[in-house]
Amino acid sequence: MTSSLSTTKILSLEDLPSPALLINSVGVITDINSAIELITGYSRAELLQRTIEFLLPDDLKEQHIKYRNNYQKNLSELIPCRYVNLQTKTDICIQINVRIAHLDKSFLVIVNEHENVISNYNSPNLAVTHQIVKSLDEPYWEWDIIEDTFIYSEKLMDFLGYKNAVFTGNRDFWHKHFSAATLKEIYQQTEQYLHQSGDSLSITTEVTTKFGEKRWVQLEGKIIEFKENKPSRMIGFMKNVTEFKELISKLKKQNDYLMLAEKISNSGHWRYDFAEDNCFWSPEMYRIYGLNHNKFTPKLDKILAFQPLEEQKNYYKLIEKARKDLKGFYHKGMIIKPSGKKIKIEIMTEVEVDKQGKAVAIFGICRNITKVEDTLEKVKLLAMVNFCICVPTFFIDEQDNIVYQDISSHTEQENIGLFNYVNFSIVEYLAFKKQAKEQGQIKKNNISFDKFTSVFNISVTHEAQEGIYIWIVENVTEEFRKEQQQVISNRLALLGNTFGNVSHDINNVLGVALGAIEMLELKFSRGDQNISTYIDRVKNAIDKGKSVTERLLAFTRKPVVKVVDFDPINDIEKNQYLFKQLLLNTIKLRFNYNDTRCLIKFPQGEFINILLNLVLNAQDAIQENGLSGEIEISTNINDNNHLEIHVKDSGIGIEDENLPKIFDPFYSSKSINKGNGIGLANVFNTMYKHNGEIKVEGHCELGGAHFILIFKCDLEATQLAENKAKKSMGIDGKRILILDDEVSIGEFVALYLENHGAQTTCLSNKEELVEVLNSEQIFDIFLTDMIMPDLSGSEAVDMVKAKYPEIIIYSMSGYIAVEDRKWQYPVLRKPFNSKELAAFFECH
Repeated sequence: MTSSLSTTKILSLEDLPSPALLINSVGVITDINSAIELITGYSRAELLQRTIEFLLPDDLKEQHIKYRNNYQKNLSELIPCRYVNLQTKTDICIQINVRIAHLDKSFLVIVNEHENVISNYNSPNLAVTHQIVKSLDEPYWEWDIIEDTFIYSEKLMDFLGYKNAVFTGNRDFWHKHFSAATLKEIYQQTEQYLHQSGDSLSITTEVTTKFGEKRWVQLEGKIIEFKENKPSRMIGFMKNVTEFKELISKLKKQNDYLMLAEKISNSGHWRYDFAEDNCFWSPEMYRIYGLNHNKFTPKLDKILAFQPLEEQKNYYKLIEKARKDLKGFYHKGMIIKPSGKKIKIEIMTEVEVDKQGKAVAIFGICRNITKVEDTLEKVKLLAMVNFCICVPTFFIDEQDNIVYQDISSHTEQENIGLFNYVNFSIVEYLAFKKQAKEQGQIKKNNISFDKFTSVFNISVTHEAQEGIYIWIVENVTEEFRKEQQQVISNRLALLGNTFGNVSHDINNVLGVALGAIEMLELKFSRGDQNISTYIDRVKNAIDKGKSVTERLLAFTRKPVVKVVDFDPINDIEKNQYLFKQLLLNTIKLRFNYNDTRCLIKFPQGEFINILLNLVLNAQDAIQENGLSGEIEISTNINDNNHLEIHVKDSGIGIEDENLPKIFDPFYSSKSINKGNGIGLANVFNTMYKHNGEIKVEGHCELGGAHFILIFKCDLEATQLAENKAKKSMGIDGKRILILDDEVSIGEFVALYLENHGAQTTCLSNKEELVEVLNSEQIFDIFLTDMIMPDLSGSEAVDMVKAKYPEIIIYSMSGYIAVEDRKWQYPVLRKPFNSKELAAFFECH
């Protein structure tokens, strides 16, 4: 290359056929072409702004800097070839020759192919070979084994995503396109081939193009020249086999899918060739028949021998008919495995025909349906039971397919699905399914998925062996609405009855308190010190007034079903007044606890409601006989250590034929206008929901019915609770801040706590609280009223916590509704006496 550059304008380095780069006057690389990237292994970004010495070995860098400083500034033509050792990115040194020319303020460096490569490539001895190779129009490469230099054809460079031009380089070029594992395999096979262990080199592998695209290629190589009896030159081809490789992969994948599908569906496929009289079986066929594929060769007569004799003849006829009519058939039958086990199978076939329309073979699918058939029999049996109880039932398999359903008695649409009947989401359906699979069976009563527009009782049972979920779904919307209406009606009736009695009790309380205070006033005026009796009367009157107000406030609260541990006997004792107020004066109520003490886990509010319901029913039964009678409530611990509560009456009792219906909704044996049958149904449902049990006997020793409530209980926990109640208040030496707008209450609390060793500060308003918080006083406990004229208990707590973050918070309130779930601190209910105040501090 000795042509003048002064007359040739180079538009871009990419226009040059050889690797080239530009450097400035201080040797910094300012531009390169893609061929430089190939020969060095570095990217454009890695080379730009580096000095030219970056590409030289360390021991030649200083020498080249001196040489570069003597470049001829007026050079306008390429200087003669100069040999240079170039160090690639993989630290391999290769010998190249370069030519340098001066262009304006830069120097153009062109890398030429090794002269030996050029001379050998153009050798007359190989001209015919090269001509033949080029005519094949395939990507090829040539390897000078002695010089370890490669020539890559235009087609190969284009295939790998480069410019369509011949490129000469070393083996580093392969590192850009093959993985390390692939190169290792190529080198190993090449070494074996060079040592004459084969006729040619042949490798199928994956190659990566310049743009990162993965392609499969077939590398073929053959030695074409020897020097001194050693291989000196090899030529090879790179054939694109990506499409073929992908096709093979797809076929293998499809075959794997077919095998998996057959295994999952418990089926296999087979083919019988009419002309050859032989059969092909898939692996699953051997498993269905219980045979070893290494020991059994499928032949038609051998296969049919596994069927009962009467079925063999029929099967021969089916095959001959299919061959004659060119139509497949469906057959369901039985085979007897070598083990003697009988299984049920179904067979579906199609006939293969040739171009002349003649039957050549029959292709079939065989499926083991033993489990399905057995399950279907069970489903039909369950469906017959369901038909008798008239509840919609759906039998759904693991794949969410409806195996069987029976809702004919509930809708005219026989093919309606579960999702059409129950308006729940797929997420809710899957949650039911998951719980049923984990627990075996789940039941949900009065459940709704649309804000109680419709209500259902749902039971889901998982039959693991059959892989079936049995959904029993009952729409109870109407019953639920009537039940809720009855609950409201019963509560209003109870409210009216209670308020009438409460007004009487309040007058009694006021009368007692007023009389006692007047006696105290009279005694005081006379100087009489014997006044303790009248003080006790005032206290008792206040306690009764507190009980009355709590009953009133209880009716203002929204009932919340909260399961807690409590003493049921203590609960009955506390509410005796409620039973007596609801009963006529002519009906005698007796309690007999038999020294029963235990704790039960049950909704405490529902517990008393259940007893009230049974007592009111007993009263109605007594009135069927007359106005007077008696009711007895007794308790005991049975042999299973369960608590039993017995409710007996002297009423008319229950006839034996009515006992099975006594807990049915809307069933009532009472006189007209005396009940609607909802009460006992509610009692039964509540007990059932909370793991309780209720039994009934038609007659007892008193003459009337005998109801028995059974609860699981904890006998040891009662003693622990009693021991806990005996502990001290634990406030000795504590600094307590008290806030209550009722000064008398605050002073009473402060005086009582001081008598037990506490140091107290009593406040009555916000102003006093702010003043204390601005002082240097320290407190351990803050006891505040919840409702005050100038601030709320919540605001007071925020102010105190800001000053004392670690302080303990207690509160007092005369209104039960403040016990909001968001309020996290203990509440002492007003009014309270000294005993209740002490118990509060002991418990907390």
